[in-house]
Amino acid sequence: MRNVRHIVLLASVLAVLGGACYAESLMFDLSGPLGGRLNHHDLKAMAAADQPLLTDDTLALGATREWSNPASGDHGTVQLVKRFEYTYEGNKLPCRELRYHTVLANTADPYNYTLNRCKVADGSWKTL
Repeated sequence: MRNVRHIVLLASVLAVLGGACYAESLMFDLSGPLGGRLNHHDLKAMAAADQPLLTDDTLALGATREWSNPASGDHGTVQLVKRFEYTYEGNKLPCRELRYHTVLANTADPYNYTLNRCKVADGSWKTL
């Protein structure tokens, strides 16, 4: 149950960040290993890894990109699971299912979660 709560927290954070847009003062004051450990630089590295998976339609399903933050020791991968369309208010949005594997420094168990992200009219990718 604890891992599920942390996954939901991280998914919420990624949804708020919405791609490559980040608040400079982003530091988590939340309980648990993800909330207390992921910082702006971790999230920026994750976003840099997921951007080609969102935008490059030539990448095959299963393509994986690695990310790491040498300063924190945190690292992981992002994998393109599938492409699909989602209809919202009569518009078909291009979407991607991405699987995130996150390893926090000095922790035994990695965190795995899947997010569906869709491209909206302004060109940004939002969590479905």
